[in-house]
Amino acid sequence: MKRLISKILKRPDAGENGGDLGHLTRLVRRYTVEQQQVPRDLVDLVSLKYLAAMPVAPRGQRYVIDRTKVEVRLE
Repeated sequence: MKRLISKILKRPDAGENGGDLGHLTRLVRRYTVEQQQVPRDLVDLVSLKYLAAMPVAPRGQRYVIDRTKVEVRLE
């Protein structure tokens, strides 16, 4: 688990130019380190107060967590 945490913390944020994606990725990584598991979706972050409310994705897209890279992206 320590190796996974080390890899997670060294990765660059997803969507650095997108703001929201970078912020959401940082929260997902923080959750992963503190809870020692990758969240299934953003609802997990809301339920444990990492996020105040579900973010609204751009029209026609949705936020998804890439569990392999531990980052948030739009689909």
